[in-house]
Amino acid sequence: MRASTKPTALVFAAAATSAFLLASLAGWAAGKGKQAAAKPEEAENATDEEIPAAKPDSVHIFIQTVPPRKAQVKWGGKLLGVIPVPRALVVERPRDSGPLDLVIRAAGFLPVHTRAYTFTDSRVAVKLTPPSEKSKLFGYREEPAPNPDGGAPPEPALPSPPSP
Repeated sequence: MRASTKPTALVFAAAATSAFLLASLAGWAAGKGKQAAAKPEEAENATDEEIPAAKPDSVHIFIQTVPPRKAQVKWGGKLLGVIPVPRALVVERPRDSGPLDLVIRAAGFLPVHTRAYTFTDSRVAVKLTPPSEKSKLFGYREEPAPNPDGGAPPEPALPSPPSP
């Protein structure tokens, strides 16, 4: 049996992909042009939300919480810093040094475990959840009721003695 090919579908898919790539490239080039045309006065008024120039061999990771709260950021046992509200905590790491498994703790909220990568500059926004709303989290399971016998199987019933 011979498989049929639809050249019009392949041509359409290739054209759509090419158009998307060209539009993305044009948007990127336009953004680069705007950065190059920035005036020196604007550099003085730069906000902390703009990414500072990183060394070629390092990356910046911006960590913030939603809602904005003061929170500790730990990497393993090491305290990386405290998020200064309303700005983000900026962590500088060597490029391609491996992922950072972070734990973010804020008073009155559940701790959040997340991962940040060091391939490129990145931003990590962590949603904080109060303990009263933990049932809304993905993967939440109701705590089982305490079992007084500790989960041991019930004892088998003893057979009754035979009647004479």
